[in-house]
Amino acid sequence: MIHLCTRDSRPLEHVNTQYRKTAMAAHNGSQLKRLILWTLGLLALKNMSAVHSISTSEKQLYIVYMGSNKIPHALGITAETHSDLLSSVLGSAATGKTALVHSYIHGLNGFSAMLSASEAAQLSEMPGVVSTFPSVSCSLQTTRTWDYMGVNLDGESWTSTNFGKDVIVATIDTGVWPEHESFDDEGMDPIPEKWKGECETGQSFPEFYCNRKLIGARYFSEGYEAIWGQINTSDPTVSLSPRDTEGHGTHTITTLGGSRTTNVSFQGTGLAVGTARGGASNARVAAYKVCWPGSCQTADILAAFDMAIHDGVDVISISLGASAIDYFYDSIAIGAFHATDKGILVVAAGGNSGPSKATVSNGAPWILTAAASSIDREFLSDIHLGNNVTYSGPSLNTEKIDPNVYPLVDAGNIPAQNITSTDARMCGPDSLDAKKVKGNIVVCVPGDMLGINYPEVEVYDKGGVATIMVDDELKSYAQVFRHPAVTVVSQGVGSHILSYINSTRSPVATMTLSLQYLGIPAPIAAKFSSRGPNVISPDVLKPDLIAPGVSILAGWSPAASPSEDPSDIRTFQYNFLSGTSMSTPHIAGVAALLKAEHPDWSPAAIKSALMTTATPLDSKHNQNSHGDLTWGSGHIDPKGAIDPGLVYNTTSGDYKLFLCSMNYTDSQIRVVTGTDTAHVTCPKARVSASSLNYPTIAASNFTNTITVVRTVTNVGAPTATYRAEIDNPAGVRVRVSPDVLNFTPDTEVLSYTATLEPMDTQPWLKNWVFGALIWDDGRHRVRTAIAVGPTVDSPFF
Repeated sequence: MIHLCTRDSRPLEHVNTQYRKTAMAAHNGSQLKRLILWTLGLLALKNMSAVHSISTSEKQLYIVYMGSNKIPHALGITAETHSDLLSSVLGSAATGKTALVHSYIHGLNGFSAMLSASEAAQLSEMPGVVSTFPSVSCSLQTTRTWDYMGVNLDGESWTSTNFGKDVIVATIDTGVWPEHESFDDEGMDPIPEKWKGECETGQSFPEFYCNRKLIGARYFSEGYEAIWGQINTSDPTVSLSPRDTEGHGTHTITTLGGSRTTNVSFQGTGLAVGTARGGASNARVAAYKVCWPGSCQTADILAAFDMAIHDGVDVISISLGASAIDYFYDSIAIGAFHATDKGILVVAAGGNSGPSKATVSNGAPWILTAAASSIDREFLSDIHLGNNVTYSGPSLNTEKIDPNVYPLVDAGNIPAQNITSTDARMCGPDSLDAKKVKGNIVVCVPGDMLGINYPEVEVYDKGGVATIMVDDELKSYAQVFRHPAVTVVSQGVGSHILSYINSTRSPVATMTLSLQYLGIPAPIAAKFSSRGPNVISPDVLKPDLIAPGVSILAGWSPAASPSEDPSDIRTFQYNFLSGTSMSTPHIAGVAALLKAEHPDWSPAAIKSALMTTATPLDSKHNQNSHGDLTWGSGHIDPKGAIDPGLVYNTTSGDYKLFLCSMNYTDSQIRVVTGTDTAHVTCPKARVSASSLNYPTIAASNFTNTITVVRTVTNVGAPTATYRAEIDNPAGVRVRVSPDVLNFTPDTEVLSYTATLEPMDTQPWLKNWVFGALIWDDGRHRVRTAIAVGPTVDSPFF
């Protein structure tokens, strides 16, 4: 099973720099040729495992999975077992040692090794081996946001949490820039004794870079190097250490748990002025670097999960995504299951493949899956045309734009020699006639090439003043540009501008600097945010929550390009990014606050508290967004989550029965859970996946009446009475029994049944419909979202 992982920040066009460099360098001809070269490079990455599987004798990186670690205090014996197992298949101890890449010996049991398909097949039959599967190649997917979410520095609600003091939060990402001011540990107590991790040294990363704030940093490159060869340590853009040279990891970890830093703004522009901090600003942070130029190998990701479990982290934030695959092939799902089983909450990015439905990734029910929304702030530049019409578009310009009037030209009318008008309009490298660009504002329509080529760079290099880019696909947020530019996020507006140019003898325009606007209607689901339903298990509503993920300012690596343009060598301390990568650490940060407030709560309890107190998005500002398939339970409400009243305390046993409901075989269930078959007893009669004790209720293929059971635990006042309120989905009648729950000091856990009955009208046959069950005790409103939809093979799925 082959899949491609993505780093979930910015839309998916914004993939790794290495391939962008390749695509930009290979522009000997038309834009079409460059697009073909780019596509071939991406397909080479995507199909690496497929290429290797052609021959049974050709070596590739395999994960040999042996389930849970039964002997955690005998690590040497476990690692020795891996070596012995390899040697028995490969013929000698020396060969086995050479082939071994990772030993997973902490939270799970297994190893990764360079093997042929036949060797992997032979190993899969060995005693103690649950399965073997290829390691696949993955590439990677603030001020105001925390105030916007109600996590105020002086808020009484957060006094008891002490902003996550001594909770240990971790990211699995591109590493960390340790010198960043967000890791200031002044005034912090000694590192908690439960911490078992370390600060790994490496290229330009001595041990003393860790402190009482950044308490741990590790890097995992063995899987990457086994596939791609030894990392070039002479390349200044790469560091064989936990150091982040891409920016993404520093951005996510400072959003999650960065210390408070005052008087921050975006590169001295006066935009986004304020105090930058992570949600759990007093938490300890640890970085696990798994991503390298062009790839994050799942063998390395699994190793990071294994070590994070060993090290003693409380919350893991992973902003990496993958195309939806069965959980027994999904290394992130497997690693997350073992982490959850050890009491660690895992929050993962849902992906940036929206607005299409059925695109959400990281959909395993034991993962908290994040979607992305806007906040009440945006950054716009105005375009004033010579006909007195003004348009605005998202932009983050750091260079001053002269307020003069300039000629306005359509890039399609000024192609370079041997370039077609269509290709010129994309404004790729060397596509425009420099003589006709100089001194003008140029309108480009880059289409799918945006993110591979940089139109504003081509315009600026040819002497242009500024660039207007027309793009209605995914760029409905402000991007950081190397040179003055603005994105017009509507083809209608773009058509009007082009029409003005082509119908006027001397078209002119001016462009303003980027301005900050507050009080914008929010939250609005980001167009790029991936939607449900959950392809692998559609009876589990995904994503789970939506949180800020648009134009998020956070810490940045000075070694990384702030605009993701390889030619942009400016150094930034803070930068804006958009994507579900950004919403993930926001949710993880709130989870860390809940862990500080309720240290005895399980990952499921924390997850439930976040979901049942979330607020559904306003449909007025989120039309055609697919509703709960976009935001799950709703927008995160940190204050409400601290005191949720009731929680759905899903257990590992519940998850195992859920896997039974998916008709997984005993061996497939063992792959995910790491347990022996004897520990999983699947009912003879298949149960519905809808019966999982989850904080939402979802039913696909809804044709007949169904009844599900839910169990809730009282975490509020010892004595409480909750009454059921029902918001019926269109065409569905929901009945709850009992409709009153009476909790006493001796009765903390109660169950109820919810029966969903189809009515005469059946709108769910053509689309998903949504409702909710709310338990109200006069103080708490515990909301369980309900989603009902068509069959999986329906065109409306």
